[in-house]
Amino acid sequence: MPWPHDVRVALPPSYEHGDRGYPVLWVTDASLSFPLAVGLMNWLHTVQEVAELIVIGVGAPDESDPAEFGARRTHDFYPMPRWVNAGLGGARMEALSSEGPTGGGGADAMLSFLVDDLRPRLASEFRFDDDHGLVGFSGGGHFVGFALLSRPAAFGRYLASSPALSGCEDLLFTMEADYAATHDDLAARVFLGAGEAELADPFVAAADIVGSMTRMAQLLRLRDYPSLELTARLYPRQTHGSALSYALNEGLRTLYPSTDRNPS
Repeated sequence: MPWPHDVRVALPPSYEHGDRGYPVLWVTDASLSFPLAVGLMNWLHTVQEVAELIVIGVGAPDESDPAEFGARRTHDFYPMPRWVNAGLGGARMEALSSEGPTGGGGADAMLSFLVDDLRPRLASEFRFDDDHGLVGFSGGGHFVGFALLSRPAAFGRYLASSPALSGCEDLLFTMEADYAATHDDLAARVFLGAGEAELADPFVAAADIVGSMTRMAQLLRLRDYPSLELTARLYPRQTHGSALSYALNEGLRTLYPSTDRNPS
């Protein structure tokens, strides 16, 4: 990895009162998404709608300036140096973006860091179940898609909010077709969510957030994988910023439903 990453760990309320293991939720963009994910998880568990989890956030330090933060995300979340999507949308993104269209290429190293390095180190310190989920937003949603299609067994549950799935010139769709050509099942629980108002933002529309998410959901549905549990949601009036809280809320309840909820 070209730079250090902050790692944050939130343990569930019952952790210190027993010796059982817990499912683990890995949250990218820790400085943005970790507090929201932990707060939602704690509340939803309090009202008995989700199971208890260990939540781990990984990402740039809080003090990173906006330029460094953007560069780090681009590098970590995209597997190819050229990170924009192909066609008219990519050309429009280049015209609107303050970043250059290159700078990606670190997604494979990031995935290996999470799964092969950080996971075993933390597993020696905390009580992990063999049940791991991955969360990503926007470019982080592309990373979630990359993890699903390149190492699907690395995580069992995938939550992508407003995912830029057509980045890297549609690479994930090539990977999806290659996977389908050699596999007849995909054992994963996948939640995809985006905001309807993302279509109204010129830059986000150019990034093909809603279109790429819908296209991937359709493809995965049509593959008819017997072990795939897929949910896709489009939230009315929600923007690229506001859709994250909606997707996390419903995604956590969908992927980690409580098994001990008592009707009232």
